Amino acid sequence: QSLNEIISMLFALLVVALAVVARAADVRMEPSVNVFSSSKWQLEKTPIDNDVIKTTFVLKHDKAAMEAFERTLLDRSNPKSANYGKWLKHDEIKSRIAPSTDSVKKVTDFLNSFGITEKDINVNKMGDMLTVSMPVKTANKMLKTEFALFRSVSQRNVAIPRITKPYYLPEEIAQHVQIVADIVRFPSLRQGPTIFNSDGKVSTDPEFNTCGTKCNGFTTPDVLKTAYSFEYMTTATAGNSMSVAEFQYQYYDNTDLQSFGDACGVTADVEVTIGGNNPKICEAGGCVEAL
Repeated sequence: QSLNEIISMLFALLVVALAVVARAADVRMEPSVNVFSSSKWQLEKTPIDNDVIKTTFVLKHDKAAMEAFERTLLDRSNPKSANYGKWLKHDEIKSRIAPSTDSVKKVTDFLNSFGITEKDINVNKMGDMLTVSMPVKTANKMLKTEFALFRSVSQRNVAIPRITKPYYLPEEIAQHVQIVADIVRFPSLRQGPTIFNSDGKVSTDPEFNTCGTKCNGFTTPDVLKTAYSFEYMTTATAGNSMSVAEFQYQYYDNTDLQSFGDACGVTADVEVTIGGNNPKICEAGGCVEAL
């Protein structure tokens, strides 16, 4: 072989070695996930680069702090403990288990380096989740993956972006991040149930049809009233409130909430929303929050 050929081979090997080193600096997130599709969601197309997606960077918690917090919670839940019922306030919980401010800053700086400004980054009150809005092309570059649009097989008016291959983060960022949510898993869209009696026949109990045609077959206030034998409250102490939690692709819009209240004769006003809301999903039929 000529000297030039040898030099060319050595250069090629150097390039490969550098590529391997560069990849080694990245960490594959959620390595146990090897399937990036669902039989209930049809791959439709690659999203337009400028389409905006919303995802959440879930930060890691200190293992020892979480174990200590669990012991505290169990102790205060034990009627035999002197600490029974001495519940912690939000700030006290945060001080015990929230990721460090350094972790939040490192992830925020990482996002800023891709041109994502503070107005598109929302840190939750517990300081352990950063919800981010960004263009698809930015997400592809940041996470070293590729997004595509998937459409529900059963509800054709619902489509969502999801990744089609593994995603990565730089090692110095991955050590602070547990997962990047809302990019891998597919939601289970709720559909109207078929209600059966104990004899296997479809239920005709009138309580299931007390909130208008859209709620037929669902658990309505009258269903709960009959099942648990309680009466509706006619008065309430000023300042009383309650909270509810929704998971996996569940949001709300005020129009639907108002419609439910009018149909069922109940009043529910949302004062505070924690974790964000995407009412456009409701227009596609993906919300049943009032139920």
